[in-house]
Amino acid sequence: MLLYVPKILELRRPKILLHWFSSTPLKVHQAKSQVHIMQELWLSKLPSTMGKIMKQGKVVLVLSGRYAGRKAIIMKTFDDGTSDKQYGHAMVAGIDRYPRKVHKRMGKIKIHKRSKVKPFVKVLNYNHMMPTRYTVDLGLEQKSSPKDLKDPMKRKKIRFQTRVKFEERYKQGKNKWFFQKLRF
Repeated sequence: MLLYVPKILELRRPKILLHWFSSTPLKVHQAKSQVHIMQELWLSKLPSTMGKIMKQGKVVLVLSGRYAGRKAIIMKTFDDGTSDKQYGHAMVAGIDRYPRKVHKRMGKIKIHKRSKVKPFVKVLNYNHMMPTRYTVDLGLEQKSSPKDLKDPMKRKKIRFQTRVKFEERYKQGKNKWFFQKLRF
């Protein structure tokens, strides 16, 4: 026996339907099977996937830890986690020491020294970073993985490569907001 369900109730959640069915004089197993059918219908109307916010190239602010308040760029994301870290996390490259102000009347050596950037490369939990509306396409190396950060020599090499990319981008004058210290 099929139950007639008004159009209004089709839009509501299955828990509400179960409550509605339990107040009717039907047998419990009939009501549960009908609710199960309604659940499937309701879930089929939902979108299958949500848009990702934490993407590669997204500029984020680090919220906690040694680099709190620093800007970083997502290099690689792990939405479902890994066997080591069973939560959503990302490998980020950010700026530990920002470049200082430069004037035209300064000499070349002084400008070169003040234009240096000290980067950091780290694996962070999604809860410890806040995404911004900005994206930066730096072309950071795709081959690097969180396992490479455990080896000191590979970590040093990755940090050097990111420093070169950051300084190159800074000297081009692109993404000026990224290279300014966040005042908070």
